[in-house]
Formats: sequence, structure tokens, C-alpha cells
Amino acid sequence: MTVHPRTIIHTEAARGWGGQEIRVLTEMRAMRARGHRVMLAAPVDSRIHAGALAAGFKVEPLDTRKWRYPASLLRLRRWFRSEGVQVVNPHSSRDGWLAGLAGRWAGVPLILRSRHIEIDYPNRVLSRLAFGTLADHVITTSDRITERMVAELGLAADRVSCVPTGIDLARFHPGVPGVLGRELAWGEEVPVVGMISVLRSWKGHEYFIGAAREVASRHPEVRFVIVGEGPSRGRVEEWVRESGLGDRIRMLGHREDVPGILASLRILVLPSTGHEGVPQIVLQGQAMGLAVVGTAVGGIPQVIRDGETGWLVEARNSAALATALEGLLQRPEEGRRLGMAAARVAAAGYGLDRMCERLESIYDRYLGVG
Repeated sequence: MTVHPRTIIHTEAARGWGGQEIRVLTEMRAMRARGHRVMLAAPVDSRIHAGALAAGFKVEPLDTRKWRYPASLLRLRRWFRSEGVQVVNPHSSRDGWLAGLAGRWAGVPLILRSRHIEIDYPNRVLSRLAFGTLADHVITTSDRITERMVAELGLAADRVSCVPTGIDLARFHPGVPGVLGRELAWGEEVPVVGMISVLRSWKGHEYFIGAAREVASRHPEVRFVIVGEGPSRGRVEEWVRESGLGDRIRMLGHREDVPGILASLRILVLPSTGHEGVPQIVLQGQAMGLAVVGTAVGGIPQVIRDGETGWLVEARNSAALATALEGLLQRPEEGRRLGMAAARVAAAGYGLDRMCERLESIYDRYLGVG
């Protein structure tokens, strides 16, 4: 349990469910376990609102409709004051403005602002206001996002910190049994290559499917899975149909048993084309000792050191991805070597405790340790 427990309120305007929302709830659980008092403000129809309630957190409804901004500001200000909050941490744009303004108005001692994905800043004046004036410190999920915020928004380097999402090493480790061999009747020895992510346009599913088609033509024993849900589901289903792979590539939808699925894979793939911080699924796969192939975009190269803890390929290049997959399928000992090295790095630097310690050091810097 931490020596300096804090009262922390997170805010999140997004209604969907992906890496960002998973990070928020993961962080809330981990910090509560260390003795902090943690709460959430989110839209009542959002997935994270339901998830936080189910996890036993106090959750305040957040109305982000523009015409409701004055009432929402007043409500947040009263809530922040009544709870004696010490740290307010917004995660998206709309709640960033609301919580930032309400936090300043309420006199909250520390306002953090999280930036989860890498995007451009078309209006740098507004972005500097949001991340500079309305926040005391910015938390990013990759060194690249940190560097861009400093260079493009002119934020002081000591006011931006990279804190990747911590991995629950009690859940993600090499000893977890696989679940897909029996579930899909493929058998335990069949090599399975998989992609686990929200179905979004920039995750690169079309390149994964293109690579699968090439690999399948030369390796009839290999099977493929796509795990996740999202706005691009229809397009991904169409690409799968057009691939002609039939039952050799399966879409499994959203799954909560991610460790068991990872344990079923020979290779994990993340062929993103942009926007990535340090992806949680990459760290989870590495913690389980998997060979991981990713693209050299965003924060992926921060955790996949090419040839050391995984393989990197060019984005938007199915042929290059297929070559990498075939190389690992033909040399399983190389995959085991990469996986073992990655597991050591993940365990040493990316566990939940390490994430929490990094956050607590930021709290202590602004709030003191007395």
C-alpha cells in the first residue's frame, strides 16, 4: 500500500471500448489496490461507466453535450470540492475541456491530462491551451507522443511524462494454458497466428488478411484468428470473405479471456498504420513470451526492438508481413528466443506496480510527500 494515498478522479467522454478505456479502468483498479481513493466521471451510456460501476467505483454521470457545458461545469466543480479531490485526470477532448476548466475553478491541486494516441495538432493554439494552461502535467503512452507534444506544442519537457499501461503479470505470463485448440477443434499443435485489437481503420486488418492469404498458400497447416469488435467490423468481414480462406481465418469478436487466446498463438501481429502509443496487446503478448510482429509506427518500436524482442515490418505492406510470419513459422526457435527476451523486458519494466510508481512520483512532485 502506498505511503501517500490520494483522492483521484478520472474523466472519460468516450462511449466505446478500446485500449484507452481499458487503460483508464486498469489504472483505476491498480491505484485503488495501492490505497488511493479513485472515482470516475463518464457518460451514463458509456462502456466505461458500466465497467467502473461493476468494479465497485463511485461514478458520476458526465454530460458532454455542448449546450449542457455550463451545467456540467457547475456539477463537476461541486463534485470536485465535495470529494476533496487532489488529482483530476481527463482522458479525451471534451472531458478534457470540462474537467480542466472545472478543476481550475474548484482549485484542484493537480490536473493531469492523458494523451493515449498519436495524432496531429491542426490548431496548436487550442491544443496548447488544453494541454498547457488547463493541465499541470501531461501523461502519454509513448516516448514518440511525448516528443511531439514538446516539439509541436512547445510544452516544457519536464511537464510531459511517458507512462505506458502496466501489465498484470499475474494474468499475462508464459504459464497460461491456451483455449483455442479445443474451442475451434484445430488441435493444440496447429500453429495459429493472431491479431487482437479493436476493429478500427488504422489497425491494419487488411494487411494482416493479405499476409494471411500469402502465408496460407504455402503453409496449409497454419490458421489465423482476428479478435475484437469495433466500427470497422463490416469491412473486416468483407476482407475475410474476399480472402477465400474459409475456416482457416476466424473472427472471434470481443473476448475477455485474452490471456488464454494469447497462449494459443504461435505469433501475435499488430500491423497498425498509425496513431499507436505503446499498445497494451503488444506488452501482454510479450509478457507471455510470444513472438510479436508489429509495424514501425508510433510507439510500437519503443517495445519491439527489431530482432531482439520481436520483429518490425514496414506499415501497409502485406508482402513484408508475410515474409516475417513465414520466417518465424519456419524457425520456431527464433520465435522462442524473441519471446523469452521480450518476457524479461516486460516483467522488469512494464508491470502494474511500475506504472503506479511512475504515476505516484508525479503526484508526489506536485503535491508533496508530507
